Amino acid sequence: MVNTLEKLGFKIAFGIPGMWSLPIYEALASSKIKHILVRHEQNAVFAADGYARSSGSIGLCFGSAGQGAINIASGIVTPFKDHSPVLSITSHVPTYEQGKGWIEDIDLRAIFSPITKFFAQINDPLKAYEVLCNAYLSCIEGCPGPSCIAIPGDIQKQESSINLNYIPIPRKIIPKEEEVKIVIKKILNAKFPLILAGRGCILSNSSDLLLRFIESTGIPVVTSMMGRGIIPEDYPLCLGPVGRRGFEKANKALSQCDLLLVLGCRLTNMTIGNIDLKCEIIQVDIEEKNFSPIANMKVKSDISSFLESLNINRKFMISIEKSYGEDTIEYAKAIASFSDAIFTIDIGQHTIWILNAIIAKKPRQIIFSGNMSSMGFSIPAAIGAKLANPNKRVISVVGDGGFQISSSELATIKENNIPIVICLFNNRSLGLIRQIQEIVYGRTFGVDYSDTPDYLKLAEAYGINTTRVSNPKELIEVINKAKEPILIEIPISKEEKIKITKPRILE
Repeated sequence: MVNTLEKLGFKIAFGIPGMWSLPIYEALASSKIKHILVRHEQNAVFAADGYARSSGSIGLCFGSAGQGAINIASGIVTPFKDHSPVLSITSHVPTYEQGKGWIEDIDLRAIFSPITKFFAQINDPLKAYEVLCNAYLSCIEGCPGPSCIAIPGDIQKQESSINLNYIPIPRKIIPKEEEVKIVIKKILNAKFPLILAGRGCILSNSSDLLLRFIESTGIPVVTSMMGRGIIPEDYPLCLGPVGRRGFEKANKALSQCDLLLVLGCRLTNMTIGNIDLKCEIIQVDIEEKNFSPIANMKVKSDISSFLESLNINRKFMISIEKSYGEDTIEYAKAIASFSDAIFTIDIGQHTIWILNAIIAKKPRQIIFSGNMSSMGFSIPAAIGAKLANPNKRVISVVGDGGFQISSSELATIKENNIPIVICLFNNRSLGLIRQIQEIVYGRTFGVDYSDTPDYLKLAEAYGINTTRVSNPKELIEVINKAKEPILIEIPISKEEKIKITKPRILE
């Protein structure tokens, strides 16, 4: 199995060994794959996810049986919701112990099947290579996502072999020629066509193709939050993200266009929200399950293949206005000024501040748990992103709530000398939930940290450099000088708010 992982190109894995995964780890010890020992299996998934999102490769993580596998499951749902290719391999109790209710025995298939694209338990060692190749293909073929393989302890010690006659190569889905002709005709007949580019454009590496297409046609682009950076947001024809937290002018264009070409993007409450769409909608996606019932035309295709097939000889002259995110603070603007960085972002008020401050220049620059809102994601994701991109600056933006969930990974950062910058927004509370409680109930409960630890002393105990800043200028200076791992605490008042409408929680 480990030889096959090497053959498939895996170079780094994240995980924690357990009693029933010792044969796996014995094989890893003699391999070229670098193993990063994390402090929690959920964080192994988040690190592998950060590696995958920032590099375009598949992330790899390992877990043990029982609770270790369950912790992998709690993490794997995040790449599942965000279509990120992560391969997880867990051990399992021996086959002769399964189904008896003994220690660490649990139905892994029932747990993993709903939250992965592919799950298999290897019971026949002669089929191990085939199963592993299928899991690998599932991660990247069609709409990407996670796969999981469980290997019982007794099966791990049995003989197997590699089938040199079979190399897993993903199929590419191309659009039907007659559908492309119809799309071209509809675009040419439009007065105000608009492109909505989503994460599918990033996953299909369509940045250059999309940029060439809009340069030749003059058709403006808006993006989903997950699609940000597919073309530079300071480019004249890019209006930025749309939806509930989108930019004002981007949402205005979405409401005024007469033809919307949706590329690799689901039309959800977060993407189109309450925007009144009066246009014809053409949706292009690699997965039929992503199609929206409001789309007038649906084209199944890889986004890059679809863009390659478009040939439009018309230059649209559409008058557009640009705006940028307004709901932010000066500290977030200071962090966002490092426009060459990869940003891994946690969940909370700081998420809104930093997303509104960043002007994304490249794909894979903004990494956050968009569809699962996983607290504690940022720091382990930054570990994976930095290991995938050792020559790029990686900045983790996290609140004190998310930090307390993942702070144990400071040990992983120090142990492996991973030079990431952690910007900790500390308002001594779960600020976003606190604000929602105030709006809905007029009071707060269970959200304030009355006796928080000194986060700087905690980080220093792990051997991490620390500092506390008092103004945005100082923050910029500290980030500029950072050459080693560092935790920067940014004190924030509990009175600092984001703009928010009353949630529908009481309906």
